[in-house]
Parts: sequence; C-alpha cells; structure tokens
Amino acid sequence: MGKQLAHDNRACASRYLRNALGRRVIRTSSIAGPTSAPRAAKVAALLVVFAVLALVTRAHAAPFDLAGSDWEGCAELVRLARAELGAQRVIVTGQIDFHELKPDDGLLLLYPEKSLDVDELSKFMRAGGRVVMLDDFGRGDSLLRHFGMERVASPRRPAEFLRRNPQLALAEPASAHPVVAEVSRVVTNHPTGLSHPDLSPVLKIRGNGEPDVVVAVAGAVGQGRLLAVGDPSIVMNSMLRYGGNKALARGLVRYTVDHDSWGKRGGRLFIASGAFDQKGNFGDEESSWSEWMRSLREALEGMRRDGVPSSVAYALAIALGLALVVWVGSRAGRLHKAVTPRFVRKTPTVAQGGVAGHAAVIAAPQTSRVLAILELKSALEEQLTAILGLPTVPGHQELLSQVAGHGLLDGEGVRALSRLLLRMSSVETMVVFQRSGGMVQPIRDNEVVSIARTVKELLDSAEASNSAASRSERTHAREREREPEEGSPA
Repeated sequence: MGKQLAHDNRACASRYLRNALGRRVIRTSSIAGPTSAPRAAKVAALLVVFAVLALVTRAHAAPFDLAGSDWEGCAELVRLARAELGAQRVIVTGQIDFHELKPDDGLLLLYPEKSLDVDELSKFMRAGGRVVMLDDFGRGDSLLRHFGMERVASPRRPAEFLRRNPQLALAEPASAHPVVAEVSRVVTNHPTGLSHPDLSPVLKIRGNGEPDVVVAVAGAVGQGRLLAVGDPSIVMNSMLRYGGNKALARGLVRYTVDHDSWGKRGGRLFIASGAFDQKGNFGDEESSWSEWMRSLREALEGMRRDGVPSSVAYALAIALGLALVVWVGSRAGRLHKAVTPRFVRKTPTVAQGGVAGHAAVIAAPQTSRVLAILELKSALEEQLTAILGLPTVPGHQELLSQVAGHGLLDGEGVRALSRLLLRMSSVETMVVFQRSGGMVQPIRDNEVVSIARTVKELLDSAEASNSAASRSERTHAREREREPEEGSPA
C-alpha cells in the first residue's frame, strides 16, 4: 500500500520482540534462589513472544477488509452505514451480481483489485443506480478511463497537512455537493488527484505555490450518478476518528441511496472491497457468453499488469515447440517438383493479345457471357454490311430492309434475323442497366452457343445468296458482250 500512520501495530510488535529477545538473562550465581529460575524466565519470555505474535496476526488483516477491526480495516465504515440506513439495507459482499441489482440500489467500491466490468456498471447507472468508488492505486482505472477521467499527482506542498507530513494533506469541499454538506476538512493519506473538464469537483487539496488538485469528482450517467474519490484510506478505521472523515463517510453512504430528481430511490447499499468478484448482467437474462467475456477481460488485464502466469508460459512454449516440430517434419518430408523457369514457360493464350488472346478472354470462365453476345452482334452487323457493300453499319431496320431487298435471306431468314437483332439489342440494354447499379438476369452458356449457331447459319445463307447473285450477274454480263451491235453485219 505504501501508506503508514503514526500508530502501527506491526511496528510496535517488532520493537517489543527485539527488546524481549535482546534482554540478557541474569546468571544464577549472582543471586540467591533455585537454579530453575532462569529456565522459567526463558519459558515465560517465549510464551509472551508467542502471545504477541498471535495477537499481531489476528489484529492484522487485509487492507480495507470490511470485517477488519485493525487500523487499516473498514469495519467502522460498515457499522456507520448500518447506523445510517439500517442493517437490512446494507449488504457487505465479496461478489457483485449485476442481475440482482435494482435501479434504486447503490454500490460502494473500495480499492478494487480486479478489473471492473464497466459495461455492466454503465448500464446500472444509466437506469438510475449510483456508484461510489474510492481508489488510488487499485484497478479502478478502467472505470475512470471509460468516463474520460485521469489520475494526477497530489500537491507536493499542500497548504494544510497533518503532523508535519505533506502526505497527510487536508482536503476541503470544492463545491456545494450534498456529500460534503457537513464537511469542513478531510484528512487524506497519500491521495491521488482526479482530472476531468466537465465533472463536478467535490473535494480538493489546496497547493502552496502550486495549483490546487481535485481528489473527488461526481457526474451524472443517464439517470444515475458516479462519484470517484482518489483516496480509499479516508474511510479506514483509524481515519474515521477525525470528524471530517466521519462526516464524509456519512455523506457517501446517504448519497448512494438518496432520492433523485426523477423519483424516490431508497434501495439497498452494496459494499465491496478488494478482490471482489463480478457476475451476471444488469436487467437482462443470464448469459454464459458475457460471463466468458468478463473472465477473458480479467485474465488479459491480469497478464497486462502482472505478466503471463508460469503455467500459461510453459503451455505456450510446449505448444510452440510441438508446432515447430510438426512444421519442420512436414517440410523435410515433402518432395518438391522441378520448377520450369518462367522465361521458357509457354505464354498463356489470354496474355498473347491479338485475335487469339481476345477470343481466350471472351471464352474464359470468369468472363460474363454478355461480352460474347455483344461480340457476336458486332460480327453479324459488320459481316452483313460488308456483304451488302455499305460504307457504314446501318440501323437494324435499315439493315433488315437491305437484306430483304437484295434477297440475301428468304422470308423465314429475315424473320430469324429480326428476332436475333432484337435479342442482342436487349442484351446491350442490360449492360447499361447493370452499370447503373441494377440487377440483371445472367446469360447461360447454352444461349450463347445457340445464338452463335444462328449467326453462322444466317451469314452462310447470306454469303451463299450473295455468291449466287454475283455469278448470275457475271453470266449476264458475258452474254451482253457477245450480242452484236445494231447495224453491224451478221
């Protein structure tokens, strides 16, 4: 703890033991009496030593022990709380069950030695509950950080202190908060300050030639309240003999269950100290997942502060060693195939470029089949335009008229071409709609194959008709050349 008051039972016991064991025993030859007197004196001294040791062991308990009656225990705080609220409303516990808490209850937490469940505490306060935490060097930092509070050092030269010891600085009310309504001065013991720009200051230590430091702040959390004090020692048994400390303790007790602006409260006060446990969920059904997450957070926080436990370190080392053995064995027993150098490998068709590369890209499995249909559309229109001898690709209606007028296709062929061009136009419209974020129906491979077959049949028919028409024109041209001119002799 690093804190020591003037009256320390352990120091007194140590001095007594040194004096008792260091005292010389008078020899029997120098006095008259039976020879067994020195032995009796030794036995009596040892019995006194054992009695003192037993007394010190019983008197010394853990710091802030709620049942401890020694100078650093907090049994007097519990007695004071029960006198203020009644014995039935004050519950001293070593485990906080959030599922049992009500919005009109209050929590008084002294020097927590385990990480606090800030999520459940926040839900409890938002519903109307109140939390008072007194902590200087414990694990209440998680709750302070959650609400944006920081610890700061107390003044090195306080304006007022006790027994010529600056570590026993006197704190005074910093506002008209109800907790300090009956307080004039509070004796602190190695306190830490708290800093937050928006929370209300409750207690402060004035500095001598340096800024004042706030040691207690309070603020609203939803419908509830949070009050943090940077020194749990002010409510120890030995500190409650001072009138200001006892008045502050009464104010804290009343504040945890006092009525609020939204209605009456008057619930129970739960007091927990040290390494108390936490379980359950406030206002919700029990959840094993939340319990597991709370245990994980506590374990990680413990490893962050105290390091990895030896058992966990051994287990991790063994697991890492086994994993290394398995990895080395799998690599050592693997047969590696010869790798052909990249500069002599065959270039994939997709990467070759040109017509072959373009065709490979269109036929790739990951390529959309819409691209293939658009390629077939472009090939069909360009080939028909070339057969007709037109300079540019006309519109679909003009193209159909030209094909029908030149007799490249029969009636059924012209209707098939019209249906095919209509389908290709709809696919082209789908591409535009898809680019604008719309959902379109995918095109299957069998439809692409069917369209390609139809395109080939139509182009074959058109080329055949065009070839026949060309041969007929050449035949008529030769026959016209053989006819004699008018007026010439036969």
